[in-house]
Amino acid sequence: MEAVKNPIEAALAVKSQEGLVEFLADLAESARLDRVPVENPQTSEFIEASSAWLEGLDGFMRQHTGEGAPESPTWATVALIFSAGLVYE
Repeated sequence: MEAVKNPIEAALAVKSQEGLVEFLADLAESARLDRVPVENPQTSEFIEASSAWLEGLDGFMRQHTGEGAPESPTWATVALIFSAGLVYE
């Protein structure tokens, strides 16, 4: 497993289901080892934060990619949701 140093960059690089599986495993390991910040350690907090972050997806995507939220989510979009769920308040 590879440590996730920048969850946003790592999430945007996900291109496939297999890539998402690897990203999630690496993200979980990095969170467990305190290599990435975690503000929401409980499942309910994680889900709530993911939902709140998803409401602002369009602005986030414009800031980081120059384009709005995709009509059809990609594997990278799913990876971003998991990444955001760890830290979004």
